[in-house]
Amino acid sequence: MPNARRLHPELTVTESFDEAVSGAEIVLLLTEWPEYRELDPDDLAQKVAARHILDGRNVLDPHAWRDAGWTYRALGRP
Repeated sequence: MPNARRLHPELTVTESFDEAVSGAEIVLLLTEWPEYRELDPDDLAQKVAARHILDGRNVLDPHAWRDAGWTYRALGRP
């Protein structure tokens, strides 16, 4: 985190996932880390302002996210 803050002072860096998504209008998933691949769409919906997610790694189940009321988009998928 210190390196990210130093290299990109224009960005807001948070200490936790919950803090990062709190009130978000859109969630960008840009990693394949297991803790993010295993996100629960219903749990996440309680933390964000709007249910929009861009799966940049194609690791989420599109049907599960759409069924939970999310606008789901993924790179390279229709």
